[in-house]
Amino acid sequence: MSILNTHIHELIIYIDKDTPPNYIKRWNDFKDKCENGNNKDIVELIKSYCKLNTNRVLPYLERSEGGLGGDNNLMNKQIRFRESQKYIITAISDDNIVLGEITCTYNELWTYDELDDLLQAFIKTANFNVKEDCVKGHIKMFNKKMLDDNYIESVF
Repeated sequence: MSILNTHIHELIIYIDKDTPPNYIKRWNDFKDKCENGNNKDIVELIKSYCKLNTNRVLPYLERSEGGLGGDNNLMNKQIRFRESQKYIITAISDDNIVLGEITCTYNELWTYDELDDLLQAFIKTANFNVKEDCVKGHIKMFNKKMLDDNYIESVF
């Protein structure tokens, strides 16, 4: 089933809160590498852990933040790494790695099976880099209408 075009989707990857400091250091190094655009080798490792052939053959997304999918914004589906918090001014800072900007086109659509496969492969990649089974993840989705200024009033 293709993902809902009425919702925004993100893959959220995080480390257990009770993980010892030496693993947290490796996690922070891994997170920095994911978010600074120097992540092509990470994407290749993620693809190697994928079970679905459609994910294993995805091209690397040639953007400053990196990701997966074709480079044509109008023709290709894409999924991008969130850029480093160092470069983004935000009120929300966290220790998560986020693969967001999950976009579909009329030609290529993401499925929930593909997102789940990528999520599981990313968790395996992160655990490999941290050298411990302490990384988890989930798919976050919310209705695009929630971003509207008058969303609360329209619900009631």
